[in-house]
Order: sequence, then C-alpha cells, then structure tokens
Amino acid sequence: MPYQRPSQRELAAARKVVRQGEMDRAIAEGRLIVRPMTAQERVESDARYAAAAKARLRGRKAPRYR
Repeated sequence: MPYQRPSQRELAAARKVVRQGEMDRAIAEGRLIVRPMTAQERVESDARYAAAAKARLRGRKAPRYR
C-alpha cells in the first residue's frame, strides 16, 4: 500500500495530544497552576469578548489591495 500523508486534522490532533501531556506533567510537577477566574477577571474577559464580537459584525473599514 502506498504511503498516504497524514491530514492536517490528524497532525493537529497528534500535536494536541503531545501538548496536553506536557501540560499535565507541568501541573503534576507544580510548574503550572490552574485556577478559576476571579469575578473581576471574568468581567474583563466578557468585555473583551463582546468588543471583539462587535468588531466582527462591523467588518473591515476599507478593502485591502495588494
């Protein structure tokens, strides 16, 4: 059977598995701390998300030519 190149989705899935394993090891070793967002951080995050959604709805201001 001829060699079939892996798809981009398969490559991304493999990278994700490696990255997740590295994060799990970092958490177990204490190099990475995972904590819930504070109320203030949640408000700031929601505001950024809302601003980005509003900008997406507006679209580009001018066409881009190259």
